[in-house]
Amino acid sequence: MVEIGVDEFIELAKQGIKGNAAGFSLLCRRMASRLKKSDPEAATRLAQVLAGEAGIRGVGSAVLPVDADSRRFLLQENRSITLDREPIWPDVIASVLSQVLKERREAVRLISAGLEPMRALLFKGPPGVGKTMAAQWLARELNVPLLTLDLASVMSSLLGKTGTNIKSVIDYAKGFPCVLLLDEFDAIAKKRDDQGDVGELKRLVTVLLQAIDEWPASSLLVAATNHPDMLDPAVWRRFDITLNFDNPPSDVIANFLITEGVSKEIAAELARAIDGISFSDLQRVVMSAKKREILDGVDFSAELVRLSTHHNTQDKENSSQVLRNLQIVRMAEEGVSQRKIADAFGISHPTVGRIIKDHKGG
Repeated sequence: MVEIGVDEFIELAKQGIKGNAAGFSLLCRRMASRLKKSDPEAATRLAQVLAGEAGIRGVGSAVLPVDADSRRFLLQENRSITLDREPIWPDVIASVLSQVLKERREAVRLISAGLEPMRALLFKGPPGVGKTMAAQWLARELNVPLLTLDLASVMSSLLGKTGTNIKSVIDYAKGFPCVLLLDEFDAIAKKRDDQGDVGELKRLVTVLLQAIDEWPASSLLVAATNHPDMLDPAVWRRFDITLNFDNPPSDVIANFLITEGVSKEIAAELARAIDGISFSDLQRVVMSAKKREILDGVDFSAELVRLSTHHNTQDKENSSQVLRNLQIVRMAEEGVSQRKIADAFGISHPTVGRIIKDHKGG
């Protein structure tokens, strides 16, 4: 058995008495790393405790925290994540999320070596780009509950009360392996320069920063913000990774459309035309087109083209031209003569022929 020095033992006791989970966990990881050489079985057992595999508290054995005045629940708990569809991530995001899963699944091996899996992630980007879906996907893949706290909903005119609410949520979430999503993170972790009550605001941000510092390795904390420029500078270094979510690039849009039954050719053209659309808007367009197809008998791809004209977010002139070309191709596929198509769009017959030829790649 590995020897534990008196100073090390006293320091471990100090961290435990002070309730410093981060310091206590760090010392235990160091012990696990040293134990690995002399007693691998003991090192693994200690690592399992630190990783949460030995069990801390049964899921659902405590009551969800509530606001003292309103008695409203402060968070939502979802123990069985179901996604409408499998997300299609850009390569950069897919790579990072895969690494997060790998580290979480191999937490015991990392802790046994004196290391720690990623435990705090910051997702930033505009609304509708997949930040919440990514948190849901991680919880599902890790097979743990997803706890969602909308920080804007727990904000009170009495900031001290808000701090109490946050503490109760964090204490509850630390009790068992989970993914805790702090949505609208900028509502609280904003720059400490509010002129209304700087003292209280500073204390509130400090409460949040301490909670992140002491977050256990047994769980994953995800903060999501639409306004990263509003975050306090001290927030950034608290996270293992900051992941930037943006509107999907054209290749991701095309792949999504293909999974929805659009041909590769049409998907590629349409993706270029609506490049810059948010993923949530893209889903709405697809759902609307499917409904029209079922209820009104319209062609799904043609309806997609029509609806997409309302969601051009980049070069309007170029997008309109691409969408016009798609309509020409669709009319040709439906058997409309090139001359009638030319008359319909007010362009020459040879131009119609060239557009169709270019679309076919020849």
